[in-house]
Amino acid sequence: MIKWIFFLLPAIGWGQSFAPEPGQPGSTAVHKDSSIITYWADEVFIERGLMYIADPTLGYASHGNATDAEQKANGTSVVSLGDGGIATYYFAAPISNGPGDDFAVFENGFMDHYLELAFVEVSSDNQNYIRFLATSEIQTDVQLSNFDTVNCRYVNNLAGKYRANYGTPFDLEELDGTVGLDINAITSIRIIDVVGSIDPNFGTTDQNGTIINDPFPTPFASSGFDLDGLAILQPYALGLAQEEKANFLIYPNPAKSYLEISGESFLSYKIFDSFGRILLNGKEHSIVLSDLNPGVYSIYIETESGVKIESFVKI
Repeated sequence: MIKWIFFLLPAIGWGQSFAPEPGQPGSTAVHKDSSIITYWADEVFIERGLMYIADPTLGYASHGNATDAEQKANGTSVVSLGDGGIATYYFAAPISNGPGDDFAVFENGFMDHYLELAFVEVSSDNQNYIRFLATSEIQTDVQLSNFDTVNCRYVNNLAGKYRANYGTPFDLEELDGTVGLDINAITSIRIIDVVGSIDPNFGTTDQNGTIINDPFPTPFASSGFDLDGLAILQPYALGLAQEEKANFLIYPNPAKSYLEISGESFLSYKIFDSFGRILLNGKEHSIVLSDLNPGVYSIYIETESGVKIESFVKI
């Protein structure tokens, strides 16, 4: 008598070319408590994407806020980017290329092989961003739905490769020689949600033009890549960063009628709500807030030394 035995397997891809899950030989996963982490990035600006890019009427992702990604990763407190949403970390003191990996991005995947992915880009002038060459070997015939799994060995240079509490590392050396980028003076790192649809009208592709298949759609407040934190793996000039921040001030905070900006190098500002929409912008040091509803806002300030972001409360 023939007995048929069925096994539940993760979704299949075309190959398994890249590093395996945490705990396996050859894994590159960085644990949140690793001694190679020297600093957790603490200045991020969020531009939310839609909950479901094919149906804009559902609105934008809204789970979490920027402060959830400005701390040590914990696997629970995250900010959701939504379809194609963007998170940009800024550094008062530039990050430089060092031996081995230079930083790691943390997502909150609840198990190995449940991948919500994002592209990673860096800049040395906060204007021109260079993307790490991402590769996906995930099959493109059948759309991965919410909670479908796929082996992390199928992807490379995509944030979200590893489960919660394990970061995906990136090495600036890979971008050495790129025109318009100084890998020894990185001033910002940008994380962009992969729209995982295999429909070419909505999906995004890797360096080879292969569409990237990850769980889609996820029409919830927590849609898209869930950013948990960014760890720096090289020595960072904390003293310089703190000194520059000390020379810059917004007040009062909380604010009722107006907000003042102090700092000799101030050039211009933009005020955003939690969905990344620009509400106010200008060059004046005293900002009238009468058009803003009570709530928490981010102010993006351009200075002679770079870009700075602060949060404030309108009461």
